[in-house]
Amino acid sequence: GGVQTGGGGGGGSDVPVMFFSRRIGLSQGQAIPIVAGGRLTGKVGPVGIGVINVQTDEKPDAGALSTNFSVVRLKSDILRRSTIGVIATRRSPALVGKDSYLFGADTTLQFFRSLTLNAYYARSHATDAGADSESYRARFDYAADRYGLNADHILVADGFNPEVGFIRRSAFRRTSGGARFSPMDRW
Repeated sequence: GGVQTGGGGGGGSDVPVMFFSRRIGLSQGQAIPIVAGGRLTGKVGPVGIGVINVQTDEKPDAGALSTNFSVVRLKSDILRRSTIGVIATRRSPALVGKDSYLFGADTTLQFFRSLTLNAYYARSHATDAGADSESYRARFDYAADRYGLNADHILVADGFNPEVGFIRRSAFRRTSGGARFSPMDRW
C-alpha cells in the first residue's frame, strides 16, 4: 500500500514501515522506561489525525539514551474510495546524528471496481550525520474477473533510514509486473 504505519513489521515485505510502534521502549531486546507520552487520534470531516509524542529514559546497559519520539499522521478520504496522506516523524537523539526526521506522502486511488494505484514518497534526514535519502513506490493493479495486470516499482536508496520505523533492507531498486488470464469454465 502507501505509507505503512502501525505495530507490525511489514509482514515480510521489502516496503519500509515509516512508523513502527515497537521501536519505542525497546533497545537491544531490553525494555526502556517511558517517562511520559501521549497519543491523540481522531477524525475531522474526511481527515484522520494521529499524533504521538513519547519521552523515554536512558538505560546505559541497553545502550539507550533518553530519547524523544514524535509522529504526526494525516490521512484524508478523497473521491469515492481513495485516500491521500502525509506523515512526519522525529527521533531525538537519533541512532545516527543528533536528530532524525522523516517526511512522506502517500495515496491509494481506486477507480471503478478493479483498478487501483498505490504510491508513496518518503525522505529521511539525520542532522549532523550528512545522511539524507529517499524511498518511493508506485504500484498499479488491474484485477478484473477475467484479466489482470500489475506493475510495481520500488526504490529504497542507500542511507534511507526511518528511525521511528522499520526497514527490512536498503539500497535496492526493483521493478516487476505480471499479467493474468482466468477463463471461466462454463459447463
